Amino acid sequence: MKWTLLFLLLSPSLWARPVVLLSYYDAFGAAPFNNSQIIAREIQKLMQDSSVELRLCALNTVFDKSYNQFEDCLKALDRAPQLVLGLGEAACEMKIELVGRNLDKTFGPDNEGQERNNTLIIPHGEKYLGFTYPLSEMYCALESEERKSIVVSNSAGSFVCNNTAYQFSHFYPELASGFIHVPANNCQGLEMKNKVIVQKLVKMIKRGSEFTSGNPTRLPTTKKEIDEARQSLPRNESCQQEFFKRARGVDQRGFWTALN
Repeated sequence: MKWTLLFLLLSPSLWARPVVLLSYYDAFGAAPFNNSQIIAREIQKLMQDSSVELRLCALNTVFDKSYNQFEDCLKALDRAPQLVLGLGEAACEMKIELVGRNLDKTFGPDNEGQERNNTLIIPHGEKYLGFTYPLSEMYCALESEERKSIVVSNSAGSFVCNNTAYQFSHFYPELASGFIHVPANNCQGLEMKNKVIVQKLVKMIKRGSEFTSGNPTRLPTTKKEIDEARQSLPRNESCQQEFFKRARGVDQRGFWTALN
């Protein structure tokens, strides 16, 4: 009995820091770099001595290949991650994504020349999936001023980012996972934007790793589901109320209009 107890106490898995798997993409097309890689590496530096063990996963900007690489990174871990988070470039704002869409639609080729036109990612899969990371909690890890410049997005797009995130959420519903877009490499004032966003993401990742469980729930995807989630909250949960007020469903303007 004593030896069993000693073994349990000394077991590395029991005392190890929670693992967060963070992915990023390589440079797209002729771009000099992908800003998701810059940000991921800066986050790793800041979190070296934190309560969370951050593992990075490099992906190619290629349909399906990036998902297979993400899955390889997951299988290489010595224990299950508390949180799985993908980063990618988009526009010049930080966009936190609620939902992935079962559709590939390109406006130019990926890094291996593939183009797709309204192609299902997973035949017979759900039309859209709410991601499973505790996004409202992660959002509320930030101060009020920090939250103002964040876009609560109802569209992860229709390119490789969405393809990877949708597949991961489909095949690994038991893991808390989601996706966040960061400013692209050609945005003005990028160095300053990155400093601010890295600080935000460190706070969000730490909070997200604290609120995950073995049975994560999917984020709401329709206006009705979002309204119900907000109405179920206590009135004193002002930040959570704010998050769901800012959220938009897939049946609202912004999700289908830009992609169909």
